[in-house]
Amino acid sequence: MSFPDRILVTGAAGIVGTALRPLLRKAAKEIVLSDIAPIDELGLGERYLQCDLQDLETLTGAASGVDAILHLGGAVGATFDFDTILGANIIGTRNVFEAARLNGIKRVVFASSHHAVGYTPRGEAIDHLAPLRPNSDYGVSKAYGEAVGSYYADNFDMEALSIRIGYVGDDLSKERRLRTWISPRDLLQLVEIGFTYPGLRHEIVYGVSESPEPAFFDNKNAHRLGYRPQDRSVDRLTDPSVLDQVPDLNSIEEGVVGGGFASANFAGDVAKVLGRK
Repeated sequence: MSFPDRILVTGAAGIVGTALRPLLRKAAKEIVLSDIAPIDELGLGERYLQCDLQDLETLTGAASGVDAILHLGGAVGATFDFDTILGANIIGTRNVFEAARLNGIKRVVFASSHHAVGYTPRGEAIDHLAPLRPNSDYGVSKAYGEAVGSYYADNFDMEALSIRIGYVGDDLSKERRLRTWISPRDLLQLVEIGFTYPGLRHEIVYGVSESPEPAFFDNKNAHRLGYRPQDRSVDRLTDPSVLDQVPDLNSIEEGVVGGGFASANFAGDVAKVLGRK
């Protein structure tokens, strides 16, 4: 299969959407950019449609005539109230898959997050079969989205890839970001796998480039599907002293893979989460 000609990108005004758009323009002929926020400057082959993910009718119209959907939309943050997460991330994600079904679209790539397993203690690298341990309502919504992808794949014969995206950006001033960072071109490679891998059902992969040891994630499922990261986080360092940072593995923020998202609203027992008792 080749990269689809016409795609819908939800959440296109966000950090990930903005990073991917220049690469997507080279891969697809037509791109429908959807977001609740405005997008003023459009490139060749792009068109913008303002859409609230909670509005199934408008979303279904936005998906009309496209071949595949890249679902990046939703509220990203550790401290959003549940109503915000419910609307944008839970209802919104279900609506994306339903809009795909109603339009006969088979392929959906879902931007999940490593925060779906964010309370997993650092130590041995975890793979796609690791138990869900979301570290926020946001993380819970991503676990839900993975479940929706699995359900639509089984129940409606759709094909979905959930990418547990790490960190997208240039600020590698924290050692944990070396282990969660992904470059736009590596992320695009995973999106392309989600759009083109033959006989896909629902699969989960980690959205990370090559990272130094000790790695957070064993991305063997992505490699099984053909992923070969082209970029290394250590090559993007502007301050080599980051490599000398020693995390406090007895704290929630530095002792689990979810970092600040895990510690933002934490009210539990640190020792239990870290498996110390």
